[in-house]
Amino acid sequence: MRDEDRARASDDAPAASTEQETGRVAGALAVVGNWMFSTAIRRRIMADSGLGLPLGDYTLLAQISHGGPVRLSVLAEAMEVDKSTLTPPAKRLEEQGLIERSPDPTDGRAQLVKVTRAGRLAITKLWKARARAVAELMTDWDAPDVAYLADSLEALADEIKKRGY
Repeated sequence: MRDEDRARASDDAPAASTEQETGRVAGALAVVGNWMFSTAIRRRIMADSGLGLPLGDYTLLAQISHGGPVRLSVLAEAMEVDKSTLTPPAKRLEEQGLIERSPDPTDGRAQLVKVTRAGRLAITKLWKARARAVAELMTDWDAPDVAYLADSLEALADEIKKRGY
């Protein structure tokens, strides 16, 4: 959508349509989220990244990169899985040098996991592969439309972060 079309649409839109528009946004985000986290796309991203990690390891590495250093029990709660399901992929990631454990300074009995330098490089490969998958969906889009979507999604992401989600 061109800037002048956006401006005209916003000038003509009554305040009551805001609920309808936010409903459209929510619906579109649901479709995008389902696509982004589908097994088929995650497998494709993994294959394209060249890392050769199992899906569970990829998922855990991504979660640790967002929240680390963090206890596995905290991640398990956030991911709504039992901690025991995270132990095998965590061991594999540690053996590959992608994460490392350290004592929790607030509780010496517990350990924190964090992404290593090699893990950050792996995450970069994953994010680049993800960006290529998204770019493939927008091959026919005009550059200003891609930029507008990026700006809008970044603003939404900033709001989410600001609210602590």
